Amino acid sequence: MTPATTTFADNVLIKRALAGELLPKATDPEDLCQDVLLKVWRHLPAFRSQSSFRTWMTRVAINEALQSYRREKCRPTCQVIRDFDTFASLEESPLQSLTRAEARQIIGKTIAKLPVKSRQILILRYFEEMSMQGIAQRIDMSVPAVKTRLFRARRLLQLALEQSNDMGLVQRRNNSATGGVEGSRKAA
Repeated sequence: MTPATTTFADNVLIKRALAGELLPKATDPEDLCQDVLLKVWRHLPAFRSQSSFRTWMTRVAINEALQSYRREKCRPTCQVIRDFDTFASLEESPLQSLTRAEARQIIGKTIAKLPVKSRQILILRYFEEMSMQGIAQRIDMSVPAVKTRLFRARRLLQLALEQSNDMGLVQRRNNSATGGVEGSRKAA
């Protein structure tokens, strides 16, 4: 056998050994075959003649395929994302978040300027999210009286926001959140 024939036969043998499931999908068989040949060439002095050269080379190929499989298994698969719009957030957008924060700050400042009774009822209902019954027990009033005070407090808050220039921001936010329902009620 000539050296070229031996190399070709060994190359075919290695490719056959790597053709099974040992080879990870991301690994190129020719690259792996080249790695095996380099490893065989570097460790040729360590070859002991207890088995045939073909058996030893096949074992090196299988071990290299297993090692490649382990490397691929540990490596996270990452795909290049070209279009970020396909991953739309289920949460609010940064603009919506900023608008909400600004509106909350404006409303908070306006509530701080309201009379104590109105401020107290609005804070209990909207910031502490208490029920009408809970508010009635907390401030020792009847539920209808709480509803009346809450209605008047909301009216005062609306008037205070309309007097300031900040109402445009709050109104835009409310219309987008309700879909313009309040505007359609006034027209009807």
